[in-house]
Amino acid sequence: MSKSSMELPDCIYPCQPITNISPSAPTPKHSLYLSNLDDQKFLRFSIKYLYIFKKSVNLDHLKCSLSRVLVDYYPLAGRLRSCSSNLDDDKKLEVDCNGEGALFVEAFMAISADELVEPSKLPNKSWRKFMYKVESQSFLDVPPLIVQ
Repeated sequence: MSKSSMELPDCIYPCQPITNISPSAPTPKHSLYLSNLDDQKFLRFSIKYLYIFKKSVNLDHLKCSLSRVLVDYYPLAGRLRSCSSNLDDDKKLEVDCNGEGALFVEAFMAISADELVEPSKLPNKSWRKFMYKVESQSFLDVPPLIVQ
């Protein structure tokens, strides 16, 4: 088996996702229309990033930091929705800046960062196992920010 096709173990989720990582201070409550460029139908998908850190981070510190960051980047604590004010084009999207919060998922693997990074210098299809899968009918139901 080549190094780039190494099969990786599954993630273990010890508890249910925490959905209430909300901003640590009050944020503006309003709607932001997506620009015409951002609202193109062919751009309606999510992008997933995987960052690997060799040093572990205290989960409580991470949650607290995320809560503080969501004050300044408050649209990420909102939800995408269809515009209700535009009757001619109900397909246009906006961000409802409602402070509902980001989705935080705690996961573990039976492999260290060194064991993962060294043999996998190139992207690996089995890395998709790392990404938490949100059960939803539409990406409109999913928080714009998911941290795992």
